Amino acid sequence: MERRPTPGGEQAQADALPRPAYTATATVDEQGTVTGWSEGARRLLGYLPEEAVGHSAARLLAEDAGEQAWREAAGRARWSGTVALRHRDGSRLERRLLVHRRMLGGPAAEWLVVSAVAGEPRTPADGGLGEWVFRQSPCILAVFDADLRLMRANAGMERALLLTEDQMRGLRLTDLAPHPVSDQTEAKMRLALESGEVQQVEAYLRPTGVSAEHGWSTSLAPLKDPDGRVRAVCLAAHHTLQEHLARQRMLLLHDAGIRIGTTEDVKRTAQELADVAVPRLADFAAVDLLETPQHGGQAPPAAGAGPLTMNRTAVRSVPGDSTFPPFTAGQPSRYPALSPVAQCLAQGHGAVYEASDAAIARWAASDPQAAWIREA
Repeated sequence: MERRPTPGGEQAQADALPRPAYTATATVDEQGTVTGWSEGARRLLGYLPEEAVGHSAARLLAEDAGEQAWREAAGRARWSGTVALRHRDGSRLERRLLVHRRMLGGPAAEWLVVSAVAGEPRTPADGGLGEWVFRQSPCILAVFDADLRLMRANAGMERALLLTEDQMRGLRLTDLAPHPVSDQTEAKMRLALESGEVQQVEAYLRPTGVSAEHGWSTSLAPLKDPDGRVRAVCLAAHHTLQEHLARQRMLLLHDAGIRIGTTEDVKRTAQELADVAVPRLADFAAVDLLETPQHGGQAPPAAGAGPLTMNRTAVRSVPGDSTFPPFTAGQPSRYPALSPVAQCLAQGHGAVYEASDAAIARWAASDPQAAWIREA
Protein backbone atom coordinates (compact mmCIF):
# COMPACT_ATOMS: atom_id res chain seq x y z
CA MET A 1 0.00 0.00 0.00
CA GLU A 2 1.43 3.33 -1.06
CA ARG A 3 1.94 5.87 1.72
CA ARG A 4 0.90 9.38 0.72
CA PRO A 5 2.85 12.31 2.13
CA THR A 6 1.06 14.18 4.84
CA PRO A 7 0.21 17.85 4.24
CA GLY A 8 3.20 20.01 5.01
CA GLY A 9 5.48 16.98 5.12
CA GLU A 10 7.87 18.29 2.46
CA GLN A 11 8.15 21.63 4.24
CA ALA A 12 8.76 19.85 7.55
CA GLN A 13 11.55 17.85 5.95
CA ALA A 14 13.05 21.04 4.50
CA ASP A 15 12.86 22.72 7.89
CA ALA A 16 14.70 19.76 9.40
CA LEU A 17 17.68 20.20 7.09
CA PRO A 18 20.66 22.17 8.38
CA ARG A 19 20.41 25.87 7.51
CA PRO A 20 23.18 26.67 4.98
CA ALA A 21 25.55 29.57 5.42
CA TYR A 22 25.31 32.51 3.04
CA THR A 23 26.94 35.87 2.31
CA ALA A 24 25.21 39.23 2.51
CA THR A 25 26.59 41.64 -0.09
CA ALA A 26 25.95 45.31 -0.85
CA THR A 27 27.69 48.05 -2.81
CA VAL A 28 27.78 51.70 -1.74
CA ASP A 29 28.94 54.64 -3.85
CA GLU A 30 31.16 57.49 -2.68
CA GLN A 31 28.13 59.55 -1.65
CA GLY A 32 27.07 56.80 0.76
CA THR A 33 24.14 55.62 -1.38
CA VAL A 34 23.38 51.92 -1.72
CA THR A 35 23.85 50.85 -5.36
CA GLY A 36 23.64 47.06 -5.05
CA TRP A 37 21.73 44.68 -2.77
CA SER A 38 22.02 40.90 -2.83
CA GLU A 39 19.54 38.22 -1.83
CA GLY A 40 21.82 37.49 1.12
CA ALA A 41 21.50 41.12 2.25
CA ARG A 42 17.72 40.82 2.04
CA ARG A 43 17.79 37.68 4.18
CA LEU A 44 20.04 39.36 6.74
CA LEU A 45 18.29 42.73 7.16
CA GLY A 46 14.86 42.16 5.64
CA TYR A 47 14.94 45.01 3.10
CA LEU A 48 13.88 44.25 -0.45
CA PRO A 49 16.28 45.52 -3.15
CA GLU A 50 13.93 48.38 -4.07
CA GLU A 51 13.82 49.40 -0.40
CA ALA A 52 17.60 49.57 -0.12
CA VAL A 53 19.04 50.58 -3.50
CA GLY A 54 19.05 54.34 -3.99
CA HIS A 55 18.79 55.05 -0.26
CA SER A 56 21.46 56.16 2.18
CA ALA A 57 23.51 53.37 3.72
CA ALA A 58 23.49 55.32 7.01
CA ARG A 59 19.90 54.25 7.72
CA LEU A 60 21.11 50.65 7.90
CA LEU A 61 23.32 51.51 10.89
CA ALA A 62 21.83 51.10 14.35
CA GLU A 63 23.74 53.79 16.17
CA ASP A 64 26.29 56.60 15.87
CA ALA A 65 29.13 54.18 16.56
CA GLY A 66 28.20 52.41 13.36
CA GLU A 67 28.35 55.67 11.43
CA GLN A 68 31.81 56.30 12.87
CA ALA A 69 32.93 52.85 11.72
CA TRP A 70 31.56 53.55 8.25
CA ARG A 71 33.46 56.85 8.03
CA GLU A 72 36.61 55.02 9.12
CA ALA A 73 36.10 52.36 6.44
CA ALA A 74 35.53 55.01 3.75
CA GLY A 75 39.07 56.30 4.20
CA ARG A 76 40.75 52.94 3.54
CA ALA A 77 41.24 50.51 0.69
CA ARG A 78 40.00 47.68 2.95
CA TRP A 79 38.44 47.62 6.39
CA SER A 80 37.09 44.91 8.69
CA GLY A 81 35.22 45.30 11.95
CA THR A 82 31.99 44.68 13.87
CA VAL A 83 29.15 47.11 13.18
CA ALA A 84 25.68 47.44 14.70
CA LEU A 85 23.07 47.18 11.90
CA ARG A 86 19.36 47.94 11.93
CA HIS A 87 16.96 45.25 10.69
CA ARG A 88 13.85 46.26 8.76
CA ASP A 89 11.75 45.30 11.79
CA GLY A 90 13.74 47.70 13.97
CA SER A 91 15.83 45.10 15.78
CA ARG A 92 19.57 45.54 16.23
CA LEU A 93 22.15 43.14 14.72
CA GLU A 94 25.88 43.14 15.32
CA ARG A 95 27.71 41.81 12.28
CA ARG A 96 31.34 41.60 11.25
CA LEU A 97 31.75 43.38 7.92
CA LEU A 98 34.55 43.30 5.37
CA VAL A 99 34.67 46.40 3.18
CA HIS A 100 36.66 46.69 -0.07
CA ARG A 101 37.18 49.90 -2.02
CA ARG A 102 36.92 49.25 -5.77
CA MET A 103 37.87 51.66 -8.55
CA LEU A 104 35.25 52.01 -11.28
CA GLY A 105 37.42 53.72 -13.86
CA GLY A 106 38.74 57.24 -13.52
CA PRO A 107 38.41 58.83 -10.09
CA ALA A 108 35.09 57.12 -9.27
CA ALA A 109 35.02 54.36 -6.67
CA GLU A 110 32.55 52.25 -4.72
CA TRP A 111 32.64 50.11 -1.61
CA LEU A 112 31.85 46.42 -1.66
CA VAL A 113 30.47 45.37 1.73
CA VAL A 114 30.25 41.68 2.60
CA SER A 115 29.21 39.78 5.72
CA ALA A 116 29.31 36.02 6.22
CA VAL A 117 26.24 34.54 7.89
CA ALA A 118 26.94 31.19 9.51
CA GLY A 119 24.60 28.29 9.00
CA GLU A 120 24.00 25.23 11.10
CA PRO A 121 26.93 22.81 11.11
CA ARG A 122 26.69 20.06 8.51
CA THR A 123 29.61 18.04 9.90
CA PRO A 124 30.13 16.47 13.31
CA ALA A 125 31.73 18.66 15.95
CA ASP A 126 34.20 15.90 16.82
CA GLY A 127 36.96 17.01 14.49
CA GLY A 128 35.71 15.02 11.50
CA LEU A 129 36.26 17.93 9.12
CA GLY A 130 39.82 18.37 10.31
CA GLU A 131 40.45 14.70 9.66
CA TRP A 132 39.11 15.06 6.13
CA VAL A 133 41.40 18.03 5.51
CA PHE A 134 44.43 16.11 6.76
CA ARG A 135 43.71 12.94 4.82
CA GLN A 136 42.62 14.53 1.53
CA SER A 137 44.89 17.56 1.30
CA PRO A 138 46.69 17.81 -2.07
CA CYS A 139 49.85 18.62 -0.13
CA ILE A 140 52.05 16.01 1.48
CA LEU A 141 51.41 16.02 5.23
CA ALA A 142 52.97 13.94 7.98
CA VAL A 143 53.30 14.26 11.75
CA PHE A 144 56.39 13.05 13.61
CA ASP A 145 56.65 12.74 17.39
CA ALA A 146 59.42 14.11 19.62
CA ASP A 147 61.58 11.11 18.72
CA LEU A 148 61.09 11.93 15.01
CA ARG A 149 59.01 8.81 14.45
CA LEU A 150 56.03 9.02 12.13
CA MET A 151 52.65 9.20 13.83
CA ARG A 152 50.35 10.24 10.97
CA ALA A 153 50.61 10.43 7.18
CA ASN A 154 48.02 11.64 4.70
CA ALA A 155 47.22 10.25 1.26
CA GLY A 156 49.74 12.61 -0.34
CA MET A 157 52.54 11.24 1.83
CA GLU A 158 51.44 7.70 1.01
CA ARG A 159 51.56 8.44 -2.73
CA ALA A 160 54.90 10.23 -2.45
CA LEU A 161 56.70 7.40 -0.70
CA LEU A 162 54.59 4.55 -2.11
CA LEU A 163 53.81 3.26 1.40
CA THR A 164 50.65 3.19 3.50
CA GLU A 165 50.34 5.01 6.79
CA ASP A 166 50.37 1.69 8.63
CA GLN A 167 53.60 0.71 6.88
CA MET A 168 55.25 4.01 7.81
CA ARG A 169 54.01 4.44 11.39
CA GLY A 170 56.82 4.34 13.94
CA LEU A 171 59.60 4.76 11.37
CA ARG A 172 61.87 7.75 10.98
CA LEU A 173 62.16 9.70 7.76
CA THR A 174 65.66 8.33 7.23
CA ASP A 175 64.14 4.85 7.37
CA LEU A 176 61.43 5.74 4.87
CA ALA A 177 63.59 7.59 2.33
CA PRO A 178 67.24 6.82 3.03
CA HIS A 179 69.33 9.49 1.33
CA PRO A 180 71.18 12.66 2.43
CA VAL A 181 68.13 14.87 1.91
CA SER A 182 66.32 12.93 4.64
CA ASP A 183 69.25 13.44 7.00
CA GLN A 184 69.08 17.17 6.36
CA THR A 185 65.31 17.17 6.83
CA GLU A 186 65.58 15.30 10.13
CA ALA A 187 68.13 17.84 11.38
CA LYS A 188 65.65 20.63 10.57
CA MET A 189 62.84 18.67 12.25
CA ARG A 190 64.92 18.47 15.42
CA LEU A 191 65.59 22.21 15.20
CA ALA A 192 61.85 22.87 14.83
CA LEU A 193 61.18 20.81 17.97
CA GLU A 194 63.89 22.58 19.96
CA SER A 195 63.30 26.15 18.77
CA GLY A 196 59.54 26.06 18.35
CA GLU A 197 59.92 27.82 14.99
CA VAL A 198 59.05 26.80 11.44
CA GLN A 199 61.98 25.49 9.38
CA GLN A 200 62.41 25.29 5.60
CA VAL A 201 64.26 22.63 3.67
CA GLU A 202 65.82 23.94 0.46
CA ALA A 203 66.58 20.45 -0.85
CA TYR A 204 63.84 18.19 -2.16
CA LEU A 205 62.15 15.45 -0.18
CA ARG A 206 61.66 12.52 -2.54
CA PRO A 207 61.45 8.73 -2.51
CA THR A 208 64.36 6.62 -3.66
CA GLY A 209 64.75 6.64 -7.44
CA VAL A 210 62.97 9.95 -8.08
CA SER A 211 65.01 12.88 -9.44
CA ALA A 212 65.19 16.26 -7.73
CA GLU A 213 63.26 17.87 -10.60
CA HIS A 214 60.28 15.77 -9.55
CA GLY A 215 60.66 16.18 -5.80
CA TRP A 216 58.89 18.30 -3.21
CA SER A 217 59.82 21.48 -1.38
CA THR A 218 59.37 20.97 2.37
CA SER A 219 58.36 23.03 5.43
CA LEU A 220 58.54 21.80 9.02
CA ALA A 221 56.26 23.28 11.69
CA PRO A 222 56.33 22.57 15.44
CA LEU A 223 52.99 21.42 16.90
CA LYS A 224 52.26 22.79 20.36
CA ASP A 225 49.81 21.75 23.07
CA PRO A 226 47.49 24.27 24.79
CA ASP A 227 50.28 25.10 27.25
CA GLY A 228 52.63 26.03 24.43
CA ARG A 229 54.89 23.00 24.75
CA VAL A 230 56.15 21.50 21.48
CA ARG A 231 54.89 17.92 21.23
CA ALA A 232 55.45 17.01 17.58
CA VAL A 233 56.47 18.38 14.21
CA CYS A 234 54.39 18.58 11.04
CA LEU A 235 56.05 18.00 7.69
CA ALA A 236 54.28 19.76 4.79
CA ALA A 237 55.52 19.54 1.22
CA HIS A 238 54.28 20.45 -2.22
CA HIS A 239 55.32 19.45 -5.71
CA THR A 240 57.92 21.73 -7.19
CA LEU A 241 58.21 20.79 -10.86
CA GLN A 242 56.29 23.81 -12.13
CA GLU A 243 58.06 26.09 -9.68
CA HIS A 244 61.39 24.64 -10.80
CA LEU A 245 60.60 25.27 -14.46
CA ALA A 246 59.36 28.80 -13.78
CA ARG A 247 62.47 29.56 -11.74
CA GLN A 248 64.68 28.26 -14.55
CA ARG A 249 62.88 30.46 -17.08
CA MET A 250 63.31 33.51 -14.86
CA LEU A 251 67.01 32.78 -14.38
CA LEU A 252 67.45 32.35 -18.13
CA LEU A 253 65.75 35.68 -18.87
CA HIS A 254 67.81 37.39 -16.20
CA ASP A 255 71.03 35.88 -17.56
CA ALA A 256 70.10 36.83 -21.11
CA GLY A 257 69.45 40.42 -20.10
CA ILE A 258 72.88 40.65 -18.50
CA ARG A 259 74.99 38.71 -21.01
CA ILE A 260 73.49 39.61 -24.40
CA GLY A 261 74.22 42.98 -25.96
CA THR A 262 77.13 44.07 -23.80
CA THR A 263 78.70 45.90 -26.77
CA GLU A 264 77.58 47.35 -30.11
CA ASP A 265 79.62 44.73 -31.96
CA VAL A 266 77.20 42.52 -33.94
CA LYS A 267 79.48 39.48 -33.95
CA ARG A 268 80.00 39.70 -30.22
CA THR A 269 76.26 39.94 -29.62
CA ALA A 270 75.59 36.93 -31.84
CA GLN A 271 78.09 34.84 -29.89
CA GLU A 272 76.58 35.98 -26.57
CA LEU A 273 73.18 34.82 -27.81
CA ALA A 274 74.54 31.37 -28.70
CA ASP A 275 76.39 31.11 -25.39
CA VAL A 276 73.21 31.81 -23.38
CA ALA A 277 71.16 29.32 -25.42
CA VAL A 278 73.52 26.36 -24.85
CA PRO A 279 73.05 24.20 -22.86
CA ARG A 280 69.93 25.53 -21.12
CA LEU A 281 67.77 25.84 -24.24
CA ALA A 282 69.58 23.66 -26.75
CA ASP A 283 72.53 21.34 -27.31
CA PHE A 284 73.56 23.30 -30.39
CA ALA A 285 73.02 26.90 -31.51
CA ALA A 286 74.19 28.81 -34.58
CA VAL A 287 73.56 32.43 -35.49
CA ASP A 288 73.56 33.10 -39.24
CA LEU A 289 73.32 36.66 -40.52
CA LEU A 290 72.51 38.19 -43.84
CA GLU A 291 74.95 40.81 -45.05
CA THR A 292 75.21 43.31 -42.20
CA PRO A 293 75.16 47.04 -42.96
CA GLN A 294 78.15 49.20 -42.35
CA HIS A 295 77.91 51.86 -39.68
CA GLY A 296 75.33 54.39 -40.85
CA GLY A 297 74.44 52.33 -43.93
CA GLN A 298 71.11 50.91 -45.02
CA ALA A 299 69.85 47.57 -43.78
CA PRO A 300 69.98 44.71 -46.30
CA PRO A 301 66.74 43.94 -48.15
CA ALA A 302 64.46 41.24 -46.78
CA ALA A 303 65.21 37.71 -47.95
CA GLY A 304 63.15 36.49 -50.87
CA ALA A 305 61.70 33.05 -51.43
CA GLY A 306 64.84 31.55 -52.91
CA PRO A 307 68.17 29.95 -51.99
CA LEU A 308 70.11 31.82 -49.32
CA THR A 309 73.75 32.29 -48.53
CA MET A 310 74.34 33.67 -45.05
CA ASN A 311 77.32 34.30 -42.84
CA ARG A 312 77.68 31.93 -39.88
CA THR A 313 78.54 34.50 -37.23
CA ALA A 314 78.42 32.43 -34.02
CA VAL A 315 78.39 28.74 -33.05
CA ARG A 316 78.03 26.96 -29.73
CA SER A 317 77.46 23.28 -28.90
CA VAL A 318 77.57 21.09 -25.81
CA PRO A 319 81.22 20.23 -25.07
CA GLY A 320 82.22 16.68 -25.95
CA ASP A 321 79.11 15.95 -28.08
CA SER A 322 80.18 14.56 -31.46
CA THR A 323 76.63 14.57 -32.88
CA PHE A 324 77.06 17.98 -34.46
CA PRO A 325 79.31 18.76 -37.47
CA PRO A 326 82.42 20.83 -36.71
CA PHE A 327 80.91 24.15 -37.73
CA THR A 328 83.02 27.25 -37.19
CA ALA A 329 82.13 30.91 -37.26
CA GLY A 330 83.06 32.94 -40.34
CA GLN A 331 82.03 30.32 -42.90
CA PRO A 332 79.20 30.81 -45.41
CA SER A 333 75.96 28.91 -44.79
CA ARG A 334 73.86 27.96 -47.83
CA TYR A 335 70.18 27.04 -47.58
CA PRO A 336 67.92 25.67 -50.37
CA ALA A 337 64.74 27.59 -51.15
CA LEU A 338 62.50 24.98 -49.47
CA SER A 339 64.58 24.74 -46.31
CA PRO A 340 62.88 25.86 -43.08
CA VAL A 341 65.54 28.57 -42.66
CA ALA A 342 64.83 30.12 -46.07
CA GLN A 343 61.08 29.82 -45.54
CA CYS A 344 61.31 31.42 -42.11
CA LEU A 345 63.12 34.48 -43.48
CA ALA A 346 60.85 34.76 -46.51
CA GLN A 347 57.73 34.68 -44.31
CA GLY A 348 59.19 37.09 -41.78
CA HIS A 349 58.40 35.20 -38.56
CA GLY A 350 59.91 32.52 -36.36
CA ALA A 351 59.06 28.82 -36.51
CA VAL A 352 59.57 25.69 -34.41
CA TYR A 353 60.02 22.22 -35.93
CA GLU A 354 60.34 18.69 -34.62
CA ALA A 355 63.19 16.62 -36.05
CA SER A 356 60.55 14.25 -37.46
CA ASP A 357 58.59 16.99 -39.31
CA ALA A 358 58.13 16.60 -43.06
CA ALA A 359 59.79 19.98 -43.69
CA ILE A 360 62.97 18.74 -41.99
CA ALA A 361 62.85 15.50 -43.99
CA ARG A 362 62.56 17.40 -47.28
CA TRP A 363 65.42 19.67 -46.30
CA ALA A 364 67.67 16.75 -45.34
CA ALA A 365 66.83 14.95 -48.61
CA SER A 366 67.75 17.96 -50.74
CA ASP A 367 70.73 19.13 -48.69
CA PRO A 368 73.14 16.43 -47.40
CA GLN A 369 74.68 18.99 -45.04
CA ALA A 370 71.38 19.06 -43.10
CA ALA A 371 71.11 15.30 -42.58
CA TRP A 372 72.64 15.56 -39.10
CA ILE A 373 69.56 17.46 -37.82
CA ARG A 374 67.41 14.32 -38.09
CA GLU A 375 69.96 12.35 -36.11
CA ALA A 376 70.53 14.92 -33.35
